[in-house]
Amino acid sequence: MGRTLPATLSLLATAVFLPSMLMGCQSRLAQPVVLKAPYAAERVWAVVPFANESGVSGVDGAAVADRFVSEIEQVDGLRCLPLNRTLAAMKSLGMTGIRDLQQASTLMRTLQVDGLVLGTVTDWSPYKPLRFGAAVEVIAASEGADRRPIDLKELTMPTAESTGGAAATKLQAEVSQGSRVFDARNHETLSELERYAQGRFDPNSPLGVQTYEMRIDLFSRFGAYVLTRDLLEQEAARLGVALEGGRAERPPAK
Repeated sequence: MGRTLPATLSLLATAVFLPSMLMGCQSRLAQPVVLKAPYAAERVWAVVPFANESGVSGVDGAAVADRFVSEIEQVDGLRCLPLNRTLAAMKSLGMTGIRDLQQASTLMRTLQVDGLVLGTVTDWSPYKPLRFGAAVEVIAASEGADRRPIDLKELTMPTAESTGGAAATKLQAEVSQGSRVFDARNHETLSELERYAQGRFDPNSPLGVQTYEMRIDLFSRFGAYVLTRDLLEQEAARLGVALEGGRAERPPAK
């Protein structure tokens, strides 16, 4: 019996230590701030690859757009189509980009979405201190707009470059816009970045929220979150929807 006592005590200590350790890890987890759409029913958006006007070559507009897709997909009351599906539809229509509202309407009807997000990268620095700037807009179909799936027989060549005619005069759309530059030297930016990062990083990582200050992919995704919030708040103002606290964010769970 004396020989087994230390082993028994060791097992008891382990049994007590492991739950305590797990509870300690759980207590370090935080609920991230989540955006909420101001619409009465769920809507679907799509994102077009971003143009690059930053003056820096090598900016991947499709990768930036994909970060917006990821953020929009997490919004309560919104779904976002995968970027590959949008790219495939643009290719089938012969579109290399969206140059006017008529093309936007054609792509929206093809994809059967309620909103189309367009954007331009205006500032880009992938080295510390990181910088990311973008101008974005969401084109939303108005009430009464033609939402029928596009019939390719309706289109005349050149499809993608058509800008006017009778169809353009019938287009009904609403546009909300946003533009920001996020600079990792700016304390206001860093404060908002820390708020965004809570609940979105590995609590066991030695870098913690500072990871977002070192990687341009994460930093620009933070920018996508803020700009998506700006668009939703403009949409709320357009629709006359009051937002709790003036922010398009879901109230934290109690």
